[in-house]
Amino acid sequence: MTRRKLGRVLASMPLTAAALAQRSGDMRDPDLHYNDGWTSLFNGKDFGRMVIVLRGEDGKNKKYFEDTAIQQSTFSIEDGLLKTTGTPNGYVRTSDVYDNFVFHVEVRFPTRGNSGVLVYVQRDEVWPKGIECQLYASHMGRIFPIQGAYIEGGEMIHENPKPPGEWNTYEVYSEEGRLATVLNGAIIGLGANANPRIGYICLQSEGAQAEFRNIKVRRHAPSHHLWPKGEPAKR
Repeated sequence: MTRRKLGRVLASMPLTAAALAQRSGDMRDPDLHYNDGWTSLFNGKDFGRMVIVLRGEDGKNKKYFEDTAIQQSTFSIEDGLLKTTGTPNGYVRTSDVYDNFVFHVEVRFPTRGNSGVLVYVQRDEVWPKGIECQLYASHMGRIFPIQGAYIEGGEMIHENPKPPGEWNTYEVYSEEGRLATVLNGAIIGLGANANPRIGYICLQSEGAQAEFRNIKVRRHAPSHHLWPKGEPAKR
């Protein structure tokens, strides 16, 4: 399916009155011009501006930034790949927040495993409130809310994962609270009326080894839009 056709599918999904009241456009800078091209989120060499969030042994959340990423061993970079051991639970996320976007990642599991793409995350917790786009093999592409978030639909239309050891191409499409997952070229899940509908994008560490590459995004809003105008985003 082409991106144009998928765009028509997303546009045809309904918006409730409550959802309209929280249109992501209300949180954008009207002077910001969006780039139609892709922005790479991972260069295969370092974590860059990505933030790692893990659950500590004391149950508290611990954040690691570019200058402290070497203090953890859950996420690592090897042979140009972003890898996770799967323990402890947590995620690596974007430094900016996103509302209307296309997120692209390629993922493989050495053995049958679990992970996910979390979107619309506004507060760093393990686990955070947001929408999960599943990467678990038998449910890859399913969309569902976690920790008090909301979305309508999201169940799988069919399955299309590749076997362990092979790369899967995975994309998440977001438009005004409507979500679609595309796995290896096939639409898997469709959801609408998400709440929240703007936030960080995360890749999970959830009990299994996983490898990621070619992580990129198209169309975004800067991170400071989660805070009042003029107040910088805080670590």
